[in-house]
Amino acid sequence: MNLEHHPASESIGFLKQGAELIRTLDDDVFTRAPGAGFRGGVGGQFRHCIDFYQCLLDALEQGNAVDYANREREAGLETDREVAAARFEQIAERLAATDPGSLDRSLQVRSETPMPGVPEWCGSTVYRELQFLVSHTVHHYALIVALLGRLGYELEPRFADFGVAPSTLAHWKEAGPLAG
Repeated sequence: MNLEHHPASESIGFLKQGAELIRTLDDDVFTRAPGAGFRGGVGGQFRHCIDFYQCLLDALEQGNAVDYANREREAGLETDREVAAARFEQIAERLAATDPGSLDRSLQVRSETPMPGVPEWCGSTVYRELQFLVSHTVHHYALIVALLGRLGYELEPRFADFGVAPSTLAHWKEAGPLAG
Protein backbone atom coordinates (compact mmCIF):
# COMPACT_ATOMS: atom_id res chain seq x y z
CA MET A 1 0.00 0.00 0.00
CA ASN A 2 1.22 3.48 -0.88
CA LEU A 3 1.42 5.26 2.47
CA GLU A 4 2.13 8.65 0.90
CA HIS A 5 -1.62 9.26 0.53
CA HIS A 6 -2.75 7.29 3.56
CA PRO A 7 -4.65 9.45 6.07
CA ALA A 8 -2.29 8.37 8.83
CA SER A 9 0.92 8.97 6.85
CA GLU A 10 2.06 11.90 9.02
CA SER A 11 1.49 9.92 12.21
CA ILE A 12 3.26 6.92 10.73
CA GLY A 13 6.24 9.09 9.81
CA PHE A 14 6.46 10.59 13.29
CA LEU A 15 6.15 7.17 14.94
CA LYS A 16 8.97 5.76 12.80
CA GLN A 17 11.07 8.84 13.53
CA GLY A 18 10.49 8.32 17.26
CA ALA A 19 11.53 4.66 17.07
CA GLU A 20 14.66 5.65 15.17
CA LEU A 21 15.65 8.26 17.77
CA ILE A 22 14.95 5.92 20.68
CA ARG A 23 17.40 3.40 19.20
CA THR A 24 20.19 6.01 19.11
CA LEU A 25 19.88 6.85 22.81
CA ASP A 26 21.61 4.99 25.61
CA ASP A 27 19.68 3.65 28.59
CA ASP A 28 20.78 6.44 30.94
CA VAL A 29 19.66 9.23 28.61
CA PHE A 30 16.36 7.42 27.95
CA THR A 31 15.48 6.90 31.61
CA ARG A 32 17.08 9.75 33.59
CA ALA A 33 14.99 12.73 34.67
CA PRO A 34 16.98 15.94 34.19
CA GLY A 35 15.83 17.48 37.48
CA ALA A 36 14.96 21.17 37.82
CA GLY A 37 11.22 20.57 37.96
CA PHE A 38 11.11 17.72 35.45
CA ARG A 39 9.45 14.72 37.04
CA GLY A 40 10.11 12.26 34.24
CA GLY A 41 12.53 11.81 31.45
CA VAL A 42 12.64 11.14 27.74
CA GLY A 43 11.22 7.63 28.13
CA GLY A 44 8.17 9.03 29.89
CA GLN A 45 7.50 11.46 27.05
CA PHE A 46 7.74 8.68 24.47
CA ARG A 47 5.46 6.46 26.58
CA HIS A 48 2.91 9.26 26.78
CA CYS A 49 2.78 9.48 22.97
CA ILE A 50 2.31 5.72 22.73
CA ASP A 51 -0.57 5.89 25.22
CA PHE A 52 -2.52 8.36 23.10
CA TYR A 53 -2.11 6.42 19.86
CA GLN A 54 -3.08 3.26 21.72
CA CYS A 55 -6.32 4.92 22.89
CA LEU A 56 -7.29 5.74 19.30
CA LEU A 57 -6.38 2.28 17.99
CA ASP A 58 -8.33 0.62 20.80
CA ALA A 59 -11.37 2.69 19.85
CA LEU A 60 -11.05 1.73 16.19
CA GLU A 61 -10.92 -1.95 17.08
CA GLN A 62 -13.41 -2.08 19.95
CA GLY A 63 -16.02 0.57 19.23
CA ASN A 64 -16.27 4.30 18.79
CA ALA A 65 -15.17 5.71 22.16
CA VAL A 66 -11.69 7.22 22.47
CA ASP A 67 -10.91 7.73 26.15
CA TYR A 68 -7.69 9.69 26.46
CA ALA A 69 -8.19 9.90 30.23
CA ASN A 70 -8.07 6.12 30.59
CA ARG A 71 -4.56 5.39 29.36
CA GLU A 72 -2.55 2.31 30.19
CA ARG A 73 0.64 4.13 31.26
CA GLU A 74 2.77 1.03 30.86
CA ALA A 75 5.85 1.81 32.97
CA GLY A 76 8.13 -0.56 31.05
CA LEU A 77 7.88 1.69 28.01
CA GLU A 78 9.71 4.38 29.99
CA THR A 79 12.69 2.17 30.84
CA ASP A 80 13.12 -0.35 28.02
CA ARG A 81 14.20 1.41 24.85
CA GLU A 82 13.77 -1.61 22.59
CA VAL A 83 10.24 -2.28 23.83
CA ALA A 84 9.33 1.39 23.33
CA ALA A 85 10.84 1.52 19.82
CA ALA A 86 9.10 -1.73 18.86
CA ARG A 87 5.78 -0.39 20.15
CA PHE A 88 6.15 2.74 18.02
CA GLU A 89 6.73 0.52 14.99
CA GLN A 90 3.77 -1.73 15.85
CA ILE A 91 1.48 1.29 16.14
CA ALA A 92 2.76 2.59 12.78
CA GLU A 93 2.00 -0.80 11.20
CA ARG A 94 -1.48 -0.87 12.71
CA LEU A 95 -2.19 2.64 11.42
CA ALA A 96 -0.90 1.68 7.97
CA ALA A 97 -3.32 -1.26 7.97
CA THR A 98 -6.26 0.99 8.82
CA ASP A 99 -8.80 1.41 6.02
CA PRO A 100 -8.24 4.86 4.50
CA GLY A 101 -11.98 5.00 3.85
CA SER A 102 -12.64 5.15 7.58
CA LEU A 103 -11.60 8.82 7.84
CA ASP A 104 -15.13 10.05 8.34
CA ARG A 105 -15.99 7.44 10.93
CA SER A 106 -17.65 9.13 13.88
CA LEU A 107 -16.09 8.80 17.30
CA GLN A 108 -16.93 9.92 20.79
CA VAL A 109 -13.88 11.36 22.54
CA ARG A 110 -13.29 11.86 26.23
CA SER A 111 -10.87 14.64 26.99
CA GLU A 112 -7.84 13.94 29.12
CA THR A 113 -9.01 16.58 31.60
CA PRO A 114 -12.72 17.40 31.52
CA MET A 115 -13.62 21.02 32.30
CA PRO A 116 -16.61 22.28 34.29
CA GLY A 117 -19.54 23.20 32.06
CA VAL A 118 -18.13 21.35 29.07
CA PRO A 119 -19.44 17.90 28.10
CA GLU A 120 -17.10 15.14 29.18
CA TRP A 121 -17.51 13.39 25.80
CA CYS A 122 -17.67 15.13 22.43
CA GLY A 123 -18.03 14.10 18.81
CA SER A 124 -15.08 13.73 16.48
CA THR A 125 -13.88 11.69 13.52
CA VAL A 126 -10.93 9.41 12.89
CA TYR A 127 -9.35 12.07 10.68
CA ARG A 128 -9.69 14.77 13.35
CA GLU A 129 -8.13 12.52 15.96
CA LEU A 130 -5.23 11.73 13.62
CA GLN A 131 -4.71 15.49 13.23
CA PHE A 132 -4.78 15.89 17.01
CA LEU A 133 -2.29 13.06 17.51
CA VAL A 134 0.19 14.60 15.05
CA SER A 135 0.03 17.90 16.95
CA HIS A 136 0.24 16.13 20.31
CA THR A 137 3.21 14.01 19.20
CA VAL A 138 5.12 16.99 17.78
CA HIS A 139 4.54 18.86 21.04
CA HIS A 140 5.97 16.00 23.09
CA TYR A 141 8.84 15.50 20.66
CA ALA A 142 9.74 19.16 21.22
CA LEU A 143 9.75 18.46 24.97
CA ILE A 144 12.01 15.47 24.31
CA VAL A 145 14.45 17.72 22.45
CA ALA A 146 14.46 20.11 25.43
CA LEU A 147 14.96 17.25 27.89
CA LEU A 148 17.81 15.83 25.82
CA GLY A 149 19.48 19.25 25.74
CA ARG A 150 19.11 19.52 29.50
CA LEU A 151 20.83 16.13 29.80
CA GLY A 152 23.70 17.36 27.61
CA TYR A 153 22.71 15.12 24.71
CA GLU A 154 23.20 16.57 21.24
CA LEU A 155 20.93 15.25 18.52
CA GLU A 156 22.52 13.90 15.36
CA PRO A 157 22.01 16.17 12.32
CA ARG A 158 19.51 13.69 10.82
CA PHE A 159 17.17 14.58 13.71
CA ALA A 160 17.38 18.35 13.14
CA ASP A 161 13.63 18.44 12.38
CA PHE A 162 12.63 16.32 15.38
CA GLY A 163 9.89 18.08 17.33
CA VAL A 164 9.22 20.68 14.65
CA ALA A 165 5.64 21.02 13.39
CA PRO A 166 4.97 20.08 9.75
CA SER A 167 3.59 23.58 9.07
CA THR A 168 6.79 25.12 10.45
CA LEU A 169 8.94 22.85 8.29
CA ALA A 170 6.87 23.85 5.23
CA HIS A 171 7.25 27.53 6.14
CA TRP A 172 11.02 27.18 6.51
CA LYS A 173 11.25 25.41 3.16
CA GLU A 174 9.18 28.11 1.45
CA ALA A 175 10.84 31.07 3.17
CA GLY A 176 14.39 29.91 2.71
CA PRO A 177 17.39 29.39 4.97
CA LEU A 178 16.93 32.53 7.08
CA ALA A 179 13.33 31.74 8.12
CA GLY A 180 12.62 31.17 11.75
